[in-house]
Amino acid sequence: MSSSAVMSAGPGTPASASLYSYSTNTSSSTIAAQQRLASTSRHSPQASLPVNASTNILERPLNRTRTSEVSLAAWAFMLAEIISYSQSRVDSVNDLEKRLSALGYEAGQRILSLLLVRQAQGNNMKDPRREHRLIPILQFVHTQVYRYCFGRPADGLERSVEGEDEYMITMNQPPLTQYISVPKDMGGLSCEAFTAGIVEGVLDGLDVPARVTAHTVATDQYPQRTVILVKLDQRVMDREATLGK
Repeated sequence: MSSSAVMSAGPGTPASASLYSYSTNTSSSTIAAQQRLASTSRHSPQASLPVNASTNILERPLNRTRTSEVSLAAWAFMLAEIISYSQSRVDSVNDLEKRLSALGYEAGQRILSLLLVRQAQGNNMKDPRREHRLIPILQFVHTQVYRYCFGRPADGLERSVEGEDEYMITMNQPPLTQYISVPKDMGGLSCEAFTAGIVEGVLDGLDVPARVTAHTVATDQYPQRTVILVKLDQRVMDREATLGK
């Protein structure tokens, strides 16, 4: 109730009296008129609201939510609950990271399908267009997948100096795990294993099998800087060498 409504009541009068009035001297003709008005409203076409009988999520247009966003708070809270749920069902840090990676993998597979379908619909194509070369695929993950998941592309994509089959995707300030505090007895835990699972699921769906892991590489400026290390399968390297000829 607003303060103006309360102040409108006179001294000794309940505050609700200014909002609701009731008279005991209502005539029968007034009651009849009110009943006719209510009956007319019930049968009026304008009084009826359209009812959407279709509530199946599979029947909703995919492009309708293309620009919709989920708040960072909701995203981070959901991930925190996933971590808490998974932690109660494992015995070690290694098992927890594997579980988070497996959950991220399932999410990555579905994210890829959604992005490809939307891309095909946006370009009026019958079938989604798939990349076959390695670098465009990694750039797709670095840009499109990260933008869809986190609202912006990753901060870096580079090849490792230790091997031609290793690539690194860098995020200086991971948006999801920046609010998660890792206990000292679990210092080796990287909750970004969930993100690594997403990347692995997307790459596997694009026929680029790889082992993807998350590593915290802190700097003075970015203490939570995370590197997603992509270790490509030898089949990918052989295919890339064949396509490059």
